[in-house]
Amino acid sequence: MKLRPLVFALAFLLPGLPALTAARPAYADAILTLDHGSTWITIKDDEDTQGFVQIHNTGDAPDTLTKANCTIAASTTLVDASGNPLQSLVIPAGQSVTLSPDGPHLLIKAARYPVKKNSILPCAFTFSSSSDLIGYLNAVPPPKS
Repeated sequence: MKLRPLVFALAFLLPGLPALTAARPAYADAILTLDHGSTWITIKDDEDTQGFVQIHNTGDAPDTLTKANCTIAASTTLVDASGNPLQSLVIPAGQSVTLSPDGPHLLIKAARYPVKKNSILPCAFTFSSSSDLIGYLNAVPPPKS
């Protein structure tokens, strides 16, 4: 009967089973992704515009957006809905955060050239724990006032 090899294998595997089912370590990772976003078109050089994107954290730990850099701009600043600078923005574990016109968003200052409709702006996003992410902002007309 083939039972003897099975018993022999179980004798070696069972002692290691608790290690396989042990609780996860205290340190857990944030797992971040982002959707490609959008930016408003501009008419001429040196105009400011805004950037919008959605950041997803599917991990078990929060992470913090600490910086964004859109290479077209003299500077890129994370701001709140009123335009006041933010030092950082927490991305909670298991949640998404949207950078939007009526919430926190990117202020892209002094674009080096006009942002034309359908152009795509690359931006780098820096986080306190996770690796940097690159996102692309599609240029669209701003909503009519």
